[in-house]
Amino acid sequence: MIYSLTLNPAIDQVIEVPNFQLGETNKAISEYEVIGGKGINVAVMLQHLGYPTTALGFLGRDNKEMFEHYLSNQKVAACFREVNGKNRTNIKIKSLEIKQETELNGLAFSPSDDDVMALLTILKTELTKNDCLIISGSLPRDCPSDLYQTISTYCDENEILFVVDATKDVLLSTLSAKPFLIKPNLAELNELFETNYQFNQKTEIVTLGKKLQEKGAQNVLISSGKDGSILIIPTNVYVGNTATGQLINSVGAGDSMVAGFVGTYLATNDYQEAMLTSICAGSATAFSQGIADKLLVESLKQQIKIRTFK
Repeated sequence: MIYSLTLNPAIDQVIEVPNFQLGETNKAISEYEVIGGKGINVAVMLQHLGYPTTALGFLGRDNKEMFEHYLSNQKVAACFREVNGKNRTNIKIKSLEIKQETELNGLAFSPSDDDVMALLTILKTELTKNDCLIISGSLPRDCPSDLYQTISTYCDENEILFVVDATKDVLLSTLSAKPFLIKPNLAELNELFETNYQFNQKTEIVTLGKKLQEKGAQNVLISSGKDGSILIIPTNVYVGNTATGQLINSVGAGDSMVAGFVGTYLATNDYQEAMLTSICAGSATAFSQGIADKLLVESLKQQIKIRTFK
């Protein structure tokens, strides 16, 4: 069974303006909301691809109904710890003429110590040997900074496959437990190592990815938007291009990549097939208002070429 973990759910409010001007009144020409949070996005894409998934995590009590309704419509099973407060709203302003996006991430609930203990109990109750847990996104306010490390260690000790899509020290803290997959994008990778590599500097990027393997990661998937992706596995390195299409919304694209990779690999044990689906899932969601459907994901596969990097 596949599980996703979302500790900081979000409502993404996307506002489109012709040309965003800082410090002035800007008139929207379109706006819409996307219900999610990284782990929820992962669960929805897995469900779309035909891999049943249960979404776990925290959920703010004040506006929980929106999330419950969304997950029910998407046929995603859920087991959340309800906490006092509301789930955050992130505002994303898209300036269409210059193709620029400005983000403002809102404040969320603050889980109590009892909430954290209850969450760990849920994980220990739900997860069993050979299950897969996908840990995605940021920690909410006042959450123990080592919570992901605690969860990762539990997974390692109980033979539960786990995947981590997080940033900076939170990601690094999980590596000693040997995650099956981590997925930093290129900007996050550069931030980890205080570098500034561009995607065409693949040799240098692969070197950084292998350093993360040395720290414990089994496989490293590095994405760079329209430039493509690099997959580093224990025995090989693969590079893939990105599908072409009209960018509508980048929210959930990276999460869709994680879902496509994990679901496909668990079903096929084929790294290249997993990378292919991963790239197409990410691209398809970028070309959609929400998480893309399977039909669009499959239609993009003919555009993608996976090659061995030497």
